[in-house]
Amino acid sequence: MDSGDGQPGAGHNGKIPDSSGEGADRMRWIKYILFLGIFFSIIIITAEPGVFLLAPPYAVSAYLVIFERNTKYARPQCIASSYLLVIGSSELIHVIIGISLSALLLNVVVVSAFITFTKYSHPPALALTIFSYIVHSPISFAITSLIVLLVIIGEYYLIEMSGILDTKVP
Repeated sequence: MDSGDGQPGAGHNGKIPDSSGEGADRMRWIKYILFLGIFFSIIIITAEPGVFLLAPPYAVSAYLVIFERNTKYARPQCIASSYLLVIGSSELIHVIIGISLSALLLNVVVVSAFITFTKYSHPPALALTIFSYIVHSPISFAITSLIVLLVIIGEYYLIEMSGILDTKVP
């Protein structure tokens, strides 16, 4: 924006201004658009009847990767480890015990212990554990979860490589 004298206005030197101004709003919009793009991808991947119920924990993971990327919960290692544990424990418990309240409780204990006592904490994994009991097709759950996991991890690294969110504006 020009101040009228041919000189750039305050905060318009080609960098995003401080976090309280239009630069912060611009960055929030960029992040929001990125989030919506990933969320719509998740909806497309989970569009199968019944499987779309898995979208909420995936959406939270995508949100963390976009808006809270500097926290431990958004690290790819945490997301991948937690989700792979959920997929493995859910499949194993579904096969051995079946779909029941006791199976759900056991699975939540396993996953919550993992995210509490290891460095691979990703809280949306707990929600995914519970949602795995809503989607009664173990194959659909495992395949969908793996595909979405790849999308979320891919999103993290694409953003990292592009530098689009390098500006430290909250």
